Amino acid sequence: MKPTDSDLTDSGRLQAHNSLIYWVNRLASSMRETFNEALAEQSITWPQWLSLNVLAHGEADTPAQIADSIGIDRSAVTRLLDRLAEKELLTRVHDDGDRRCVRIALTALGESKMQQIDQLAMQHQQRFLAQLPATEVRVFKTHIQKLLREGGIESSRQWRNID
Repeated sequence: MKPTDSDLTDSGRLQAHNSLIYWVNRLASSMRETFNEALAEQSITWPQWLSLNVLAHGEADTPAQIADSIGIDRSAVTRLLDRLAEKELLTRVHDDGDRRCVRIALTALGESKMQQIDQLAMQHQQRFLAQLPATEVRVFKTHIQKLLREGGIESSRQWRNID
């Protein structure tokens, strides 16, 4: 869909406030900032929560898988995992079959922390989704997935349920 004439200035350029990118970014920033406040009470950052989440839900168990799953650089994931290990939320175990391969697992404390944070995450998400009827939530999810696919991101395997 091309921008309409009302989206453009007299010079034919798209105004930021008429840009989908601008508003999607504002929404994402707002949602992340308010969730970060809840995470701070748990002494967890957004990237740390993402890492713990993919571990807790069986989406990844190696540093490379974690990096790929949450969309961060593989070199950054080591520092991230170091911080979580210092908090005693995860452990690193060398694979018996391949000593070069390190498996990451949540500790009992990490599991307990994730149960608390999962509740916070669900409450936070519901706060925003409560603004839409259930049918619109499903349509919204479908549209987001289409836009992600256009951007080269396939989310249907990971994003099973938003309701």
